[in-house]
Amino acid sequence: MCLNHAFAENGYCLKIENNYKLKKVIVIYNFFTKDAENKILNNKNKIIIKENSEAHIIEYTIIKSKFKFINNSYENVILDKNSKFRNLYLQNNKSDGFFHKFLENKLSVNSDYSNLIFSSGLKFNKLDIICDLVGENAKCNILSGLFLSKDEHQEIKTRINHLFPNCKSYQKVKKVLSSKSKGIFQGKIFVKDIAQKTDAYQLSKALLLDDNAEFNSKPELEIYADDVKCSHGSTSGSIDEDSLHYLMTRGLSRRKSANLLIKGFLNDVVEFIKSSPIKKFVEDKLEEQINGH
Repeated sequence: MCLNHAFAENGYCLKIENNYKLKKVIVIYNFFTKDAENKILNNKNKIIIKENSEAHIIEYTIIKSKFKFINNSYENVILDKNSKFRNLYLQNNKSDGFFHKFLENKLSVNSDYSNLIFSSGLKFNKLDIICDLVGENAKCNILSGLFLSKDEHQEIKTRINHLFPNCKSYQKVKKVLSSKSKGIFQGKIFVKDIAQKTDAYQLSKALLLDDNAEFNSKPELEIYADDVKCSHGSTSGSIDEDSLHYLMTRGLSRRKSANLLIKGFLNDVVEFIKSSPIKKFVEDKLEEQINGH
């Protein structure tokens, strides 16, 4: 973050004024040209959603470069009273680039924030996400469905700070890891002493397709209030052989059976998307990755 603040040259500021709900989704394209080589690119973004307003954004990354480079981003999101914000991340193709993004979010009274992460295919990708719930009845959702192939590294680190009563947070991170890929999830739920009636949920799951794949998970709870409902969990394992056998007895090959189970594993994250065209677009991108492994 400090490096970004010191060297950021590009970025954008988006501000939605009071009582305005965008009827269409905003698509932000991050386009990296063929000459992106041995460079450090720093950009800083700010999004402000004012009272009683709503916005949905898709951040779509297109990478033409075949070389190594670093993209270092910082994004600050501020949600005012009764505002709603949906954000979705997705990449178009694979890359040898190294990506890091630091997201700092502030949620006010009755605000509703959702972040859906489907980014994969990058050599290295790390997201640091901080959400401060600074008003009653604020809601925060972070969901991710990722498919990682050979030598790809994906890391998600979250900290949800429940600072006021009656707030909710929901985190679900699911990763499918094939040969020599590495997935990391470190999620922390912090509940302040005055944040009574907090409802916080966190779950990370990994499906390992190869003995050389690696998944590291570190769920954390730090609770100072006594009237809360907080839970966390983490599981990892390989594809169930009984399920594979069942599908193969119905005429599917082993590979097609495995791909069908992988798709089902990631599908409950995709189901969170309400728009049918966007859901179909994300499903197609995930299917390309699954079928190509």
